[in-house]
Amino acid sequence: MKKIIFLLAIFSFVFSFSQEKGSKGYFPAEYVLKNSKDTVKSKVRNMGVYTNDKYSFGTILFKMKMMNERGNTTWVPINEVKYIKILDENKQKHEYFASTDKFIKEKGLVEVLYEGKNINWYKGFNNSILTPNVQFLNYLVDKDRKILYKEGTLEDFKQNLKKLFKDNSDLTEELKQAKTEKDFIKLLQLYDTKLE
Repeated sequence: MKKIIFLLAIFSFVFSFSQEKGSKGYFPAEYVLKNSKDTVKSKVRNMGVYTNDKYSFGTILFKMKMMNERGNTTWVPINEVKYIKILDENKQKHEYFASTDKFIKEKGLVEVLYEGKNINWYKGFNNSILTPNVQFLNYLVDKDRKILYKEGTLEDFKQNLKKLFKDNSDLTEELKQAKTEKDFIKLLQLYDTKLE
């Protein structure tokens, strides 16, 4: 009798733990596939670096595991996604777009950092099988959707902005003080208005 009670206790513990863990590590998401215009609401499995409880961009690097409201899961390849919005654990939204909607080359999903009338800045991710780390890529794109510059680090991106601002001494001077993405966005906004 003790064995049966012990086995039932273990079974109910494992069952309740597995039920609780079923949607843990999933974040609310909305996405649109390239071959559809419908927005699908579901949850996406987070692929955190150290934990799945904190949002990581690794979620959008490979096939994404989606779970509908009934708990059914499906795998969605990133090259089939036109748009995805994910709400993280802090209710902050992360939006990604198919690179082919933003510039000419296929580079997976990209995040919009700045979109203006004449210049755009997108962040992409590259995860090669040959390297263990994810590489961030910054794309500076003109109004004709052509990639002007593609760099990995913000320091390299800053050097490309220096080339872009070469005919504007005010922006070149302000660029010397710029350190963050927000600083670069402000400079791109100023550059964009000067081109009008």
